[in-house]
Amino acid sequence: MFAADLFSLELLQEYGPYIAEGALVTLQLTAAGMGLAMPLGLAGALMLLSRRRPLIVVARTYVELVRGTPAIVILFLFYFGLASAGLVLSPFVGAWLALGVMGGAFLTEIIRAGIEGVPRGQMEAAEALGMDYRVAMRRIILPQATRLVLPPVTNSAILMLKDTSLVLTIGVADITYRAYNVASSTFRAMPIYLIAALIYLAMSIPLAFAVRYLERRLARSGDHS
Repeated sequence: MFAADLFSLELLQEYGPYIAEGALVTLQLTAAGMGLAMPLGLAGALMLLSRRRPLIVVARTYVELVRGTPAIVILFLFYFGLASAGLVLSPFVGAWLALGVMGGAFLTEIIRAGIEGVPRGQMEAAEALGMDYRVAMRRIILPQATRLVLPPVTNSAILMLKDTSLVLTIGVADITYRAYNVASSTFRAMPIYLIAALIYLAMSIPLAFAVRYLERRLARSGDHS
């Protein structure tokens, strides 16, 4: 009896395709969220590494406020909070902004660490060749930092993919939203949510393997350098 409640091929055949349709929304939100998080993270990292204290304070405040606030609260602030202030967003746009802002705060620290991981002599060499700070960052430092941050950035994408499950609370029809609807109507929560979990795993495991592959490649290239 417990095994039947744990998993049901009948439910998988009947409701699996419906729940799986939410995977497209989940992937769209993840891609859009990372698309916003990356420039926010890069800007935040450069501000933290600048010599201008006001920029450092702004970036540090952004990072600490976001990291210290629960993700669901940030999501509600963007969707319900802005609506109460007169700015009504669609559920998808509200979720996109919330995910992007949250991701940007974490990527700020990842990118900052990547830039600081580039040997200082690289900047000195660029300056000796007559490059100013911006040109040196664009041509010398950032390309090298990109290699260092690829694994943790990919890992952040996995975390964002899983965080998209929160958007069911504002009515975005993702995987979790559809699973919740089916579980509520069938009263078979265990097998339905297990189906949802398997769909998330099918999307996140390839990314996890990509992280390990990148880490191995970087480790080998570091050994040969």
